[in-house]
Amino acid sequence: MSSPISWRCEKGLGVVVIDRPERKNSLTLQHMHEVGAAFGECVDDGARCILIRGAGDMFCAGRDLLDMDAATEDTEAVLRDRINPALAAVRGCGVPTIASVKGPALGFGFGLALACDITVVADNALMGSPFRNIGCTLDSGGHYYMRERIGVHRAAELIFTGRLISGREAAAMGLVNRSMGALDLDGYVDALARSIAQGPTAAFAATKRILASQGGYDDMAELEAHYQARLLRTSDGIEGLTAFKEKRKPRFSGS
Repeated sequence: MSSPISWRCEKGLGVVVIDRPERKNSLTLQHMHEVGAAFGECVDDGARCILIRGAGDMFCAGRDLLDMDAATEDTEAVLRDRINPALAAVRGCGVPTIASVKGPALGFGFGLALACDITVVADNALMGSPFRNIGCTLDSGGHYYMRERIGVHRAAELIFTGRLISGREAAAMGLVNRSMGALDLDGYVDALARSIAQGPTAAFAATKRILASQGGYDDMAELEAHYQARLLRTSDGIEGLTAFKEKRKPRFSGS
């Protein structure tokens, strides 16, 4: 059987697509691995930005539970050794990543959308943690993203109640970057991804490392100084400064 995970890379832009509409784009463990692998393949093929979306009007409804036997499965091992590494491949990707979300983004899909650097959603997207309904708790990094972006009190409310939120509400509380009408989403995100793919790739990679660092102000300022000095000697750094002096738009090569 062919995989529902496909990817392509053109002109520095990698696009990963989840296409399993008959299961609301829910994924087996093998499919999840393929998602993480697709990001690596895009980078190897020269992607300077990676966009992930679901085919049709849905992103990813999470793990396909038909793939699970709770009586025999070692759930801790599955999360630790299979699901978490797939999401880590997205979160740790060296180039900017964007999630374009329509419809449900639940469970693994929720963690996948939030693992990207930028998450843009349709107003009517559906996000959150329904795990209480099956006697479980949120996984796929959801606790981390909720705590960091909306605070412990809001995270607790959404997880304890199992209430799902719209894309519009997710944007209003700062869980995602922005929401917009579903008909406008593809055009906006495509233009955003193309713009980032044409930017200074090494500088963006440095920004990702700085933002991911765990230090305080002084530590981050030190990292800024370190990377800024290195970047000004790269091809893109030289081009950017030259273009500024010549009062023209820079033409970044990604090097």
